[in-house]
Amino acid sequence: MVVRYLTSYSYRLFGSYFSKRRTQYFDLRQELLKTRFNISFDMYLSLAVLCSLLMIVAGLFFAILVVSTFGAPDITLTRSIITDILDGFHEYKNLALKIVSVVVIMGIFGAGTFIAFLNYPKLVNSNRKRSIESMLPYAVHYMSAMSGAGVIPVQTFSSLAKNKIYGEAAVEASYVVRDIKVLGNDLVQAMKNVAATTPSYRLQEFLQGAVTIVSSGGDLESFLKLKAEQFVVESKREQKEFLETLGLIAETYVTLFVAGPLFLLVMMSVMTIMGGMNLMLMYLLIYLVIPVGSIVFVVLISSMTPEV
Repeated sequence: MVVRYLTSYSYRLFGSYFSKRRTQYFDLRQELLKTRFNISFDMYLSLAVLCSLLMIVAGLFFAILVVSTFGAPDITLTRSIITDILDGFHEYKNLALKIVSVVVIMGIFGAGTFIAFLNYPKLVNSNRKRSIESMLPYAVHYMSAMSGAGVIPVQTFSSLAKNKIYGEAAVEASYVVRDIKVLGNDLVQAMKNVAATTPSYRLQEFLQGAVTIVSSGGDLESFLKLKAEQFVVESKREQKEFLETLGLIAETYVTLFVAGPLFLLVMMSVMTIMGGMNLMLMYLLIYLVIPVGSIVFVVLISSMTPEV
């Protein structure tokens, strides 16, 4: 409810500005279509601007808290003409640094929020692509079985759309059904529309092949069986490649963040006892390098792992 109110309110404020600039945001419009968010680009950008402004206000309070607690960073300039000119304003240096620090933090909050909004659809589409392609072999097998039982293609897509176990593949099928039953398109045009807006190249290729078969009056059942077998083979090959890559990543992780740090810790401990090394490097290794590196590897593996 809150998001809906913010979206409508932001659209009243900024919608007219973005609606006149459709061509400038063509790539974003295409990404939003693939996300299936059912929100226009001008509404989305209006919400992005409003959230950025709210984050600037939040950044203002955060900056004031940080500056009042830790103070502004002290900047020392080398002797030059500029420092001679500013020498008379030396008493205002601390105030100026505080103002600059507050402005920078506010800018980071605001610009970071807007940039995050611009890139969020790409992240969503990347996850949707993985989900669609992981479930596509099973979805096509289901469609092949339905077609073999004599069910017409429209009802096949409708039945697939109702089976939520197929995840994002079922969502794409629901948009084929929507184009037919709500927008009044025929099956061929509906499949073309979804093929043009799906984030999965494999599903796009499948729908384009189905369009050719249906348009030419070919045997759709044989096509579905062929594509189902093809997707199963490709899925097995990708899983095998993933396991090989996972083994390489595991060896890299053990080398960089298990055996390597143990060797460095032993060496640093000996050097510290001998009085030739600062403990700060050891603290950085233990509390920063190893945890951050481990988190990076977890995120990397999570992004690469195919859904089953």
